[in-house]
Amino acid sequence: MSKSIRSRSAKKDTGIQLTLPRAGFRRRLGAWVIDALLVIPLLAVAGYAGYGVGHLLTASGLVSLAEGESMSNWLAHQLWFSLWLGGIMCSYFVWFWCREGQTPGMIRFQIRVQNSDGGLISIGQALVRLGTSAFGLGNLMVIFDRREFLAFQDYWANCEVVVTSASVGR
Repeated sequence: MSKSIRSRSAKKDTGIQLTLPRAGFRRRLGAWVIDALLVIPLLAVAGYAGYGVGHLLTASGLVSLAEGESMSNWLAHQLWFSLWLGGIMCSYFVWFWCREGQTPGMIRFQIRVQNSDGGLISIGQALVRLGTSAFGLGNLMVIFDRREFLAFQDYWANCEVVVTSASVGR
């Protein structure tokens, strides 16, 4: 395949037209693994904070646990706790994608999520991207989409993931 089919033009603030190739599956997978290793401790800290809130609620008498019920079992059945953890996870990706276009994992593997004109994606695009990624499984589509190198979430969010380094290896 020619390089021109797999790449998109990105216009920087300098007015110089740059051609950046789209990222392949291996780079995306590597970035996903690093980001997962960073999100898991964040969720653990958020879980401990939620555990503390649960203890405050029971100590104040606002909530009473059933006899023999543990705090962790009670928290596992609370909608607010699930939304809290989900919000922490979503915030991680939305923050980095909308602010710099790269999570720490993406920086390590030299890839960036962007609009086709090279601009940063919006919060709405980031949320659509998260909602349609199926926890990273949407990246499997890159293996089968050999012409465009777009993942499922890239199509839905109308964005692309490009390689930012001078090396074009996938």
